Amino acid sequence: MLEAAKHPIYDGCKEGHSPLSAATRMMGIKTDFNLSEDCVDAFADFFNDYLPEGNLAPQSYYAIQKLVAGLGLPYQIIDVCRDNCMIFWREYANLESCRFCGEDIFQVSAGMSRIHYQRMWYLPIADRLKRLYQSERTAKGMRWHGEHSFTGDISHPSDAEAWKHFRYTYPDFAREIRNVYLGLSTDGFNPFGKGGRKYSLWPVIVTPYNLPPALCMKRNFLFLTILVPGPNHPRRALDVF
Repeated sequence: MLEAAKHPIYDGCKEGHSPLSAATRMMGIKTDFNLSEDCVDAFADFFNDYLPEGNLAPQSYYAIQKLVAGLGLPYQIIDVCRDNCMIFWREYANLESCRFCGEDIFQVSAGMSRIHYQRMWYLPIADRLKRLYQSERTAKGMRWHGEHSFTGDISHPSDAEAWKHFRYTYPDFAREIRNVYLGLSTDGFNPFGKGGRKYSLWPVIVTPYNLPPALCMKRNFLFLTILVPGPNHPRRALDVF
């Protein structure tokens, strides 16, 4: 992956244009515009036709995936009880029925493959938070909450009484300015739109409140960590996830 970041996409190209930068940008465009894999393949083929011969641009969606995977942003798919009693994770990962209601995690199927009733997506956040300290710009921003001066107006959660109460209650945590303060939010929506089938999907978003107001609410620092599956509203069971 480091090699893909160091090498120019072709000799004489603009500084910073590398196979990795091209792959991440293409993946971002795919996500923003909900492009199909075939569409990305077509774009990659088109770019390769117009770039100089011998260029290092990724030539397919598969090649883009391989490059982006090297960034170390993995995800886990975890089985969930069909009644949202528990998730089958860590020491419970090998169970095939719920510890509370006894429901099986697999549907009855006539075929050889086993079909899961319900699964969730978990995107670990630790590595993404570590990367904030690997850049000089964001590392400085991650210390902002403890270094800025309060002007009298609440412009950031660190100016509020609740934040100060937390620091007073947990002085050992507050003493290290690089410790991370996270805000968590979620809201459900129907990914199929109003005209589609009934479905409730709940993304859980985490943002580091260490960052100054100009950064902490920007899209780049809103980290998707969990996708709580549907089709039904999780209601009180949301805490299970």
